Amino acid sequence: MHYMNKITLVGAGMIVALGGCQMPQTRPSVTRLPVDLHTYQRLDTVHYTGTGYLRLLAGRPHYSLVSFVFEPGGRNRWHLHPGAEQVMYVTQGEGYYQQKGQPKRLLRAGDVVVVPPDTRHWNGATPTSRVVLMTISDHVEQDHVTWFEQVSEEEFRR
Repeated sequence: MHYMNKITLVGAGMIVALGGCQMPQTRPSVTRLPVDLHTYQRLDTVHYTGTGYLRLLAGRPHYSLVSFVFEPGGRNRWHLHPGAEQVMYVTQGEGYYQQKGQPKRLLRAGDVVVVPPDTRHWNGATPTSRVVLMTISDHVEQDHVTWFEQVSEEEFRR
């Protein structure tokens, strides 16, 4: 996906996520928006460990903008996006991201991760914090996720 298109999608995603909210003018700190889980779908237990939710914010045949909520300890399986790049933006809490063969990374609100096409990875919440993140993915195939094994407790804890 072209860099400027990604910037446009991230900007559009922020508008969708923050639409109608007025940020305080005198406080420079991050404003946390409440997550109304009634508007989210619970994640299945086949592809996810622990408790999590998703909400499709926008989607077309060639991209999607999704908000994920992982409760403490919640995470997805190892997976990749065939031929497609994914951008993750953490909006609240703390979580983890790991590419196969790389050290696990701690993510905090405001962090952005660009996952290259065909990169095996997983992400989720830390054991003690909920994480809320938005993903923008470009799709080049009908099945835009290839799933692998669960993230072991050893991988998650180390």
